[in-house]
Amino acid sequence: MNVNTASIGQLKALYACLALPEPGMCEGFFRARFLGPAWMRASARPTLNLSGLPGWQGKRFTTATSATNVLIHKGQTEERLTMTVTSVKSLVDGSDGLALCYGPDAPRPWRWVRDELRAIDANTLLGITFVDKPLIRLFAFPFLLERAS
Repeated sequence: MNVNTASIGQLKALYACLALPEPGMCEGFFRARFLGPAWMRASARPTLNLSGLPGWQGKRFTTATSATNVLIHKGQTEERLTMTVTSVKSLVDGSDGLALCYGPDAPRPWRWVRDELRAIDANTLLGITFVDKPLIRLFAFPFLLERAS
């Protein structure tokens, strides 16, 4: 299976087979790549631009319990919207999972967003974003995070 172009169902099935990231794996900067069908990959960047993360590059794990989004904005690297790294029951398969949550004080729509993560290997995370609002929570938005530093 080519994860770049796999269907949402295939990516969720892969996710369900993966383990949690090992302790210490989530350190440093991970560059993002959009996954899924062509329409989803094509709409991901404009959607992030409109929702407050223009120029999104990936995520930086700053401590064992926090992370932030990394953007390129006006040619400069910025970090925006801190997340808490927390243990959850996965919305994909009900198993133990690791999630990045923005919290109730984050701007809309981020206060409702949860990025779940599982490890493909020691340097690659499969992420699935959920928006916890009626009807939208049924949709999964996959992405890949690859260690860059």
